[in-house]
Amino acid sequence: MLKTKASCVVVSFPNMTAALAMEEACREYDIPGSIIPVPNQITASCGFAWRASAQDRREIEDFLREKGLSFGQVYTLEL
Repeated sequence: MLKTKASCVVVSFPNMTAALAMEEACREYDIPGSIIPVPNQITASCGFAWRASAQDRREIEDFLREKGLSFGQVYTLEL
């Protein structure tokens, strides 16, 4: 069976430490999403990204800035 694609927000990170810091902070503050391998559509030096529903993009971007978390780019992709 084919998987249906959905619009997602994907955050890339400069290194693994930044990706793990995002995961820890999101768990602490109940921010939706999960760590995934970086999708083929983008590149990131550490190989991991944060994925959440596209409808949560603003919340994710605000959270990144508010907590001073290190990240590369924020994308909206069909995954």
